[in-house]
Amino acid sequence: MIDACDVESLLKGDEKEEPNEPPQEDCLVKIYGGGKILDDIIDKIKKPIYEYNTRISGSGYYLKPVHRVYKQRLDEELVLYEYYGRYWWKQEKKGGKTRIVYVGRYKPKWLPEPPKHPLEDLRVIREGDEWQDIIMDCRHYELLKPCFRGLKVERIG
Repeated sequence: MIDACDVESLLKGDEKEEPNEPPQEDCLVKIYGGGKILDDIIDKIKKPIYEYNTRISGSGYYLKPVHRVYKQRLDEELVLYEYYGRYWWKQEKKGGKTRIVYVGRYKPKWLPEPPKHPLEDLRVIREGDEWQDIIMDCRHYELLKPCFRGLKVERIG
């Protein structure tokens, strides 16, 4: 199913035609079973980022393309929040122990430019069995719509 999606254009940064109307910030869609497809997409996006991390490995910094947070809802269902972007971390060694410290979203000025992250600013909520149902904003859904062809999608916000 990933073949229906033009991930290579996303990686190259090919510009898509922008919609005529302004994006609705509160527009959300739920894609049933879309988690595996999103995983396949992010795996392709991670490759150049991990190659970049290898190049800068001597700096002690690294770039994390996805940040995950697990939360339990009031109904006791566990949900996974994923934040896609550029999250900079630094490894610090003290007394034989290594600590990972969050530095922020902005790269240290002296490091080379990282590769493009086409899903930057995407926020996803994962639910359901094995986190396979996903909720995302309509703007990112429109960008990735061909990838989810054939899946049940409903607007929820």
